[in-house]
Amino acid sequence: MHTNQPLINIEGLSHSFGAGATALHVLRAVNLQFYPGEITIIVGPSGSGKTTILTLAGALRSVQSGAVEVLGTELNGATDEQQWAVRRKIGFIFQHHNLLGALTACENVQLGLAHEIDTPKTESRERALTMLGRVGLADHAHKYPDQLSGGQRQRVAIARALVRNPQLVMADEPTAALDSHSGREVVALLQKLAREEGCAIMMVTHDNRILDIADRIVSLEDGHIEENHVALQRISDHLVQATQALSQYLELVQEGQLEAYASVCAQTQAKLNQDQRQTQQLAVRRVSEQVRAQTDRLVAAVEQVSQTEAAVRQFIDLIQPSGLIGGGSTSDRLYQSLSFLLLTAADAMASARTEELESLIEMTSDRGSLMETLRQRSQDDNQGLVFDLTIAYARAVYFLHALAKAWVLDHQPGA
Repeated sequence: MHTNQPLINIEGLSHSFGAGATALHVLRAVNLQFYPGEITIIVGPSGSGKTTILTLAGALRSVQSGAVEVLGTELNGATDEQQWAVRRKIGFIFQHHNLLGALTACENVQLGLAHEIDTPKTESRERALTMLGRVGLADHAHKYPDQLSGGQRQRVAIARALVRNPQLVMADEPTAALDSHSGREVVALLQKLAREEGCAIMMVTHDNRILDIADRIVSLEDGHIEENHVALQRISDHLVQATQALSQYLELVQEGQLEAYASVCAQTQAKLNQDQRQTQQLAVRRVSEQVRAQTDRLVAAVEQVSQTEAAVRQFIDLIQPSGLIGGGSTSDRLYQSLSFLLLTAADAMASARTEELESLIEMTSDRGSLMETLRQRSQDDNQGLVFDLTIAYARAVYFLHALAKAWVLDHQPGA
């Protein structure tokens, strides 16, 4: 289930190995949260504390200092029974698959349900087979580990970790022993399952080839963390694509490609709705001030693109059946002007060049006199349709102006 409450809440976590003057401090007052449906990759040099965070949050190591709340249980001072109860709710995946060679793939996955003593063997077998099917190994269920490739063995390990539907999955170097192709398949599978199941994935890795699947990258060095919200850049890229799609709306309608127009509209609206939900979820989370500022600007930008999209569709709904395009009419001038502004906006956002964005701001900043002239003319000519077109046009221009201002702010150096 997707929620804005963290599944893991780490506050003031410090940890060291050894004592006295020779103590090695690997974590220093770390604050970090992990949320459902989010893939967080932890990177950093060897010895930076990546695996230490994973083992502490996974109740595999005792907390020395600070608070580590996992799935509602505080681990600092937790009893062995409480830690065991937390571990049972987590799916663990390690660099080495740790499969038992004497058991088939299906039997290895069934081990993930061993603690469910009341589950009949027939049911556990069916659940194991279902999960093997989801990881693409339905035809390999009766094979032994030595009959499987490295990537297939790691898939069995993933199935074993996920068969009990955990809310949390912790993966320590899951691709280290795999070639690039197998590694990509494994992380793509984890990404797919995270989205479908809504679980949080904490992954420790040195593998730079898989960083693109992350929603967030946490860099650890000298006991401190630095966060990079990849999801924010992903949404930003979506907004550029949405604005480029908007610039096609009028062209497709003018060329009579109404089915293509309807398809592009549906895809754009679906993506904007998804981005709206994600930005709203991100906006209420506990993050650094810098990330919060970026998120707030992105929330506004998504809303502005959505409003522009709605205004352009309204404009097209009015003008498309009227046959008023062409001949230098008022409606035609509106059409050509809006088309030019949308193309300019798409180019400016894609380039993120300050001069282009400022040019768009200037072009959309003072349309008052034009609007007043058009309104007066349409009223004088008793053209109610043209009056409605000017309203839709003005709405589109207003939100393009707001979007351009937000975009130039977000892409300034140091923003």
